[in-house]
Amino acid sequence: MPGTAGQDNDGMTMKIIVGIDGSEPSLDALRWAAYEARRRGADLLLVSCYTAPALGGIDGAIYPNSIDVEVLKAESAAVIGQATEIVAAIDPQLVVLGTTPMSSPVVGITGPAVAGDEIVVGATGHSGMLYGLIGSVTTGVTHRAHVPVIVVPFKSPAGAGNTMKKIVGGVDGSPESLGALEWAYDEALATGAELMVVHAWIYPYTVSRNSMREIRKPLELEAVRELQSSIDSLGKRVSDGEVVVHSTLCENTPAEALLQEGIGADLIVVGSRGRGGLRSVLLGSVGRTVVYGALCPVAVIRSAGARHVHEQARFRHESSASNLAAAANMG
Repeated sequence: MPGTAGQDNDGMTMKIIVGIDGSEPSLDALRWAAYEARRRGADLLLVSCYTAPALGGIDGAIYPNSIDVEVLKAESAAVIGQATEIVAAIDPQLVVLGTTPMSSPVVGITGPAVAGDEIVVGATGHSGMLYGLIGSVTTGVTHRAHVPVIVVPFKSPAGAGNTMKKIVGGVDGSPESLGALEWAYDEALATGAELMVVHAWIYPYTVSRNSMREIRKPLELEAVRELQSSIDSLGKRVSDGEVVVHSTLCENTPAEALLQEGIGADLIVVGSRGRGGLRSVLLGSVGRTVVYGALCPVAVIRSAGARHVHEQARFRHESSASNLAAAANMG
């Protein structure tokens, strides 16, 4: 159904952009996005892309086949129609916009995003559209987007995203991970979930050192301080008690620590890039491994987008309790 995009209090458009192609994975992502839009008071923008086959002209130029273009455009419009009906069954009050650009999915999905928006994609989809677990399109979107991207795994449980109990956030002390932690906190605030903050560290020696000063303990204490410093970056929000915040220090690789703590969680949140090496949270290393292995959705956050959403949550907090109550009543 057509509608006017909602705006937040600072004038920026707040919308959830969903890449869909009619496949079950993309519809899983759509349902998750609908619940996210409901709790954040955001609009949904559904994007179904198509690419046109081309014909060679006698002058050597390449021209689109107009007949095929119209068929493909109609198919994309039908996908939007199906998706709109699914959203209406979840919440008929949501504003749903649809677009069917003739472009690559990566460009079509990331192009409309502005600060304060979120993008939701399925981990797999039709070949040529949203296919390959953290492969072509999903990788392209997470690398190109300057806003938070949530990757929803295939065959998510029914109602995934409707309610959340546990959100896991990985930190390594980098500005990017602190921005992701802010976003994770705000998501917990909006959903009523508890937040588990995870920091991983590695003892770099395979055998015990017999030097006069054993360095294992100082390294562990440094990791403890870094974990606490990350939590302290949230300021008085933690002491306010609006979100229950837990923390855990894991002697493990960052990816394995997040995957282990993410068992049974509703969402894992990582920064788009970190410090490098074993401690990095760079998509392509830790982020890529987490998206590959997680059984729950994974949010990949760029710090600039996280800061904007952090400010938005301040405006939206007063209505969060009523939104949760309405969500519970609507099932």
